[in-house]
Amino acid sequence: MKRRLLACLLTGTMVLSLAACGNSQGSGTTENKETSTQAAAKDTAASNDTESKDTEMKDTAAKEDAKSGDEITLTVATRYGADVPDEEFYRQKVQEFSDMDNGIKVVMDNIPTESDYLDKLRTSFANGDTPNVFIEYGGSRTLDYLESDALVNMQPYFDEDKEWYDSFYPTMFKDLDYTDKGYEGIWGVPFKSYVVSLYYNKEIFEAQGLTPPQSWDDLMSVCEKLKTAGIRPFQAGEKDVFRLGHFHNNIVIKSLGADAAKKLADRSLAYDSPEMLKTYQLISDMVEKGYLGDDILNTDYNTEKSTFAAGECAMRWDGSWYGSEIFGTDIYDKTGVVPFPYIDEKYKDDAQGGASDMWFVSKLNKSEEEIQASVEFVKFMTSQDYFAGNNEAAAVLYPAKFTATANTPANPLLDEVQKIVGNYKNMCTDIQNSDPESHMLDTVRNALQGLAMGNTPEQCGKEIVDNIENYQ
Repeated sequence: MKRRLLACLLTGTMVLSLAACGNSQGSGTTENKETSTQAAAKDTAASNDTESKDTEMKDTAAKEDAKSGDEITLTVATRYGADVPDEEFYRQKVQEFSDMDNGIKVVMDNIPTESDYLDKLRTSFANGDTPNVFIEYGGSRTLDYLESDALVNMQPYFDEDKEWYDSFYPTMFKDLDYTDKGYEGIWGVPFKSYVVSLYYNKEIFEAQGLTPPQSWDDLMSVCEKLKTAGIRPFQAGEKDVFRLGHFHNNIVIKSLGADAAKKLADRSLAYDSPEMLKTYQLISDMVEKGYLGDDILNTDYNTEKSTFAAGECAMRWDGSWYGSEIFGTDIYDKTGVVPFPYIDEKYKDDAQGGASDMWFVSKLNKSEEEIQASVEFVKFMTSQDYFAGNNEAAAVLYPAKFTATANTPANPLLDEVQKIVGNYKNMCTDIQNSDPESHMLDTVRNALQGLAMGNTPEQCGKEIVDNIENYQ
């Protein structure tokens, strides 16, 4: 177990040295949605040296408070900034919880940049000084923590409050169930959900006489026509490695089906197989033709979004949270959305999506009082009132059922996304979430980034397979 945690920590450090990942919702992923660096400056604890020292001081104070019995102070770690509507709502609700007369105070440790956040989280588990509550994406990404007996099993709390458990869609617990690994129970709580779709600029498409693509062939035809007209089809922000990660997820799912995730996980489908080499080739071809934009390795996720908002590229793939982020902005009314184009028509109703951000409660060096307070916090943040209030602030896809209020603003773009989701038959989150090896998400994303550096599909597949063998 110590070896696995050490491997996890070393992987996080390696990712930082290879490429700084962008800010995302998760998953996320997952991954998920990214926030701006300006937001990080507003966080209670950001990732620069001064703020890190502040966080350490607050963590020390939290432990002293917990020991004194006068007041419990919880450290809650997320990637939520202050410039995205639903994340701003989250911060407001944390403050509301902290202001209650319940003897619990909350210190937020918000680090928007994914690689920085995950590196700090991994380090905290390695040195035994974890946040009380934190956001991750489940599946293999949190298996090391579970195997190290560092997570609270939420099953007893769900059993105690059946109404709370029944409020969630059953499919949202998929990446929190480790029964096949020998661990009975539910090891986290769903907080957000998503689907990845293709967004496009309606004005550009209309001016060029283009129809939104349904198939991959359609997409390639659109890209070529846009390029010929001097318009960038995409501007990928691959400085944040999850961008090609999400793109490749969809290529695999739309060409080999959502079940490909299980086949890759049990190695019945090899990462260097002819089928997988074809998926890398599609990305390599787009890079070579310039369809994915300029200088994509030095372009981050936020720049990608601002490029699209300025009308300087015609399309972008992203999670359903994007419709919430741009709500009320100039680009909103110009934006359309369609399913990610299928490659094999029999998999057109398969997609990347499901639960994204999950709450986890740490029990590593935590008192029983801290654990109970952490559960109380998580229940507050996943209550029907929370989801209904968030829906007023920024409608997104949710992992739970709730009654919308009369104050919820209309969001036609999200309505279109929900229609798309309604037609899907099979969904899975990041493909590597199903993998038994926790390093696989970083391993695959880093190898995919090599395609943007000029690596061949064969080199990409070999890099992944070599890393699998190195970890065995």
